[in-house]
Amino acid sequence: MKNLNDEILKKLINILNCPILIYFWSEWCEICKISKNIINDIEIKFKNKIKIIRINIDYNYYTAEKFSIKNIPTIIIMLNKKIIIKKQGLFSKEFFKKLIKKIL
Repeated sequence: MKNLNDEILKKLINILNCPILIYFWSEWCEICKISKNIINDIEIKFKNKIKIIRINIDYNYYTAEKFSIKNIPTIIIMLNKKIIIKKQGLFSKEFFKKLIKKIL
């Protein structure tokens, strides 16, 4: 899924009934450039099982503030409108695979 804005994210959280991975990032973040490829691979692997939403913090200040994003990259996984995991930093593909399989 492409980058979304605050309003669209709010609507998606309310209508989706699958796990949602929200990926907070920015163009200037070097670690984000690495993790972007990992997120893309995870999106392909779990295509119909989890929804991935990318939020650029530079253009979506409200959402970054709402979720208390202090560092990037940060991922939040939500299920049934509740945050079940919030982690920041760079994670391997294997970390995501294990995490998502545990949730599913």
